[in-house]
Amino acid sequence: MCFLVSEILRVTVYDHALDTIVNHVLVLGVGIAFPLNGLVCVLTGLLLLLKKIQWKALPPWLYLLNVAIFIFQLIVNY
Repeated sequence: MCFLVSEILRVTVYDHALDTIVNHVLVLGVGIAFPLNGLVCVLTGLLLLLKKIQWKALPPWLYLLNVAIFIFQLIVNY
């Protein structure tokens, strides 16, 4: 959510009324969410391939949504 808010703030006109909160949202959205989401996608994919976790324990829609958001983050950041 912080990533989406930071991208919306980046492309819209902002009047700098809440700079303190915006700085935290930007750090969490761009600096932490992107690498953490990549790490979670890779680790979950590896655990699924190694059969350490089953699709039954992990809802497929949740993993696929996380991968889709990560692809969106890749496109936006690079």
